[in-house]
Amino acid sequence: MSSRKFLYRLILFFFILAQFQFIAYLALPSFTIPGTRITFNPRSISLLNPPHIDATGLSSASATLSNSRLSFFGRTSTAYSAGVTVITLGTPANVVGDINTGNLFPNDSVSIKNSGGIQVASISGSTIFTLKNSLPIAVANGDSIYSTESGSLTVNFRTAAAVPAGGSIYLKIPAVLAVAPEIGPTDGRPDTGNSIPNNGFDTNTMTSANVTCPVGFTAGTYTAATTGGPTNPHKFTCNTASAIPAGADFTITVGTGGKELINPAPINTSHTQGLADVYKINLATTDTSDGTGNLVEDVDVAVAPVEGVLVTATVDETLTFQIAGVTADSSAYCGVTRTANSVDTTATSVPWGIINSIYSSDKNNAVQQLTVSTNATTGYTVYAESNDQMGKDGNTCTGAVPSAPESTFGTGVCIRNANCGGGGYSTCTHTTTGDWAQTPNGYGFGYSLIKADGADNAAGDATFTWGTAAQFNARQFADKEAASSSASIMTNAGPVSGSAVYVCYKIAIPPLQPAGYYFNKVKYTAVAKF
Repeated sequence: MSSRKFLYRLILFFFILAQFQFIAYLALPSFTIPGTRITFNPRSISLLNPPHIDATGLSSASATLSNSRLSFFGRTSTAYSAGVTVITLGTPANVVGDINTGNLFPNDSVSIKNSGGIQVASISGSTIFTLKNSLPIAVANGDSIYSTESGSLTVNFRTAAAVPAGGSIYLKIPAVLAVAPEIGPTDGRPDTGNSIPNNGFDTNTMTSANVTCPVGFTAGTYTAATTGGPTNPHKFTCNTASAIPAGADFTITVGTGGKELINPAPINTSHTQGLADVYKINLATTDTSDGTGNLVEDVDVAVAPVEGVLVTATVDETLTFQIAGVTADSSAYCGVTRTANSVDTTATSVPWGIINSIYSSDKNNAVQQLTVSTNATTGYTVYAESNDQMGKDGNTCTGAVPSAPESTFGTGVCIRNANCGGGGYSTCTHTTTGDWAQTPNGYGFGYSLIKADGADNAAGDATFTWGTAAQFNARQFADKEAASSSASIMTNAGPVSGSAVYVCYKIAIPPLQPAGYYFNKVKYTAVAKF
């Protein structure tokens, strides 16, 4: 008997259901159940002609901030006079979102009290930062310090239900619960509240012109939050004159036309740095303009502003300087071709050996290479000096000008510094160049320079170069005994890698130069300009 009752009831159910199938062909409109946000389509009970259901809908909407960094809002720890550059943050609990410098970076622009556009030079500690320029005004203990992070908000969505002609898109953006005199939702300063529902974005005196509506829509109204908080968000609308079908994709952007949304500062209670404060933005469609009339559908999308990450690295200052000997028995240096008889130098010596007054280009010339690398932004200079002229057995060569004969300096006997003179040629000093000629027209010890890249007579970083043809433009080494200042022989105004020159030494002695062992000491100093 029970089986028959079940069968009768089943037949009755399908009979009643069949009576409603004709509804699908009456084209009855969808409607919202009063007192709810539930939209009901009468076709949904039809098995013969059911409504099309989109698989994505507004539930797949997304929101993107062009700048997701939280703004900064702190307070001074004490009163400061105009002119100071070092500021310490106050740490009042549950008052401001930033009680340390974790979200304040070098080059951030801060406003202190009513003075804006002050750049941060460096972060000195967990609560201390330094300004690039001095504080222009005096401030009191507890005055505000803030740095705005601004950008646009872009919302992408797909309609799940059709929007009738004359309908609209309705966007609600969280606003701070206003607290006079410093916390307001439209004052152009970042905001902070005691919770996410009581905090939000500052619209910075926007208008409806600062909203880019989807294609086919026109800008509607913009209603700025006044008191703010959960029940008074910022409201933006876009209106359409044409019906919009279900399954249409749209984009709306807030913060265009020269006015951007100002991101909130961290909430001032229970915020963890590095953990985003997540804000819900409500997106809806309605059946009449400016967000009025019946709700068609809506969805909440989330944005998650968070502190930025300061990535730092310190690059060491570098300077390498190398002196190297030249031993190759080929190639020309400063116009002199080396042979098997040429003097071989090392990094620490120029060993002329036995010389006489008969000049020989291979025996009376020697070469060393100087190489510099540095990352100094304003370059480097290499200076050269000698302790004295070449004294016999290292005796002191007093003064710079010999008495008669040419090898006598006071009581000392010396191979003098090159005079580059004679035969009408110009003389030389440690700072001025003279033409000593390839076959010397004067006596002494001197040098010339050439860039070490094989290019004939190229100066490169060399202070001067040897010349051409029969020339040998030369200088003396700065003589410290004669109180000469060190002279530049290499220089560059920027960073270099492997910049090199050859130092071409030349020596020539008069016929009556006394026999003996002569020497002096040449010193090179490389100075980087960081």
